[in-house]
Amino acid sequence: MEAQNASDDQRSDHWARLDAFLRTDPRDAGCDEAMEMLDVYAELLAAGNDPSERFSGVHAHFLACGPCAQDLEGLLSALTGPDPSQPDPP
Repeated sequence: MEAQNASDDQRSDHWARLDAFLRTDPRDAGCDEAMEMLDVYAELLAAGNDPSERFSGVHAHFLACGPCAQDLEGLLSALTGPDPSQPDPP
């Protein structure tokens, strides 16, 4: 029974990955381009600009990719300082 559960889990993982792929925004620039533009995008945000229209593919990627979005958030935090609405770490 355990082998069947593993097989079912594998199948559902394949379906979940396929579903995620099919929901990918066709404008998504991908990780490589997002990382190339990370500093430019973050600096524009830090300056109060909205780079989402000019860099729509990169913007779409940051919305879809958690690790790249975390990199953007970290760089933005380094550029602007800590978010005053967030509590200080212990």
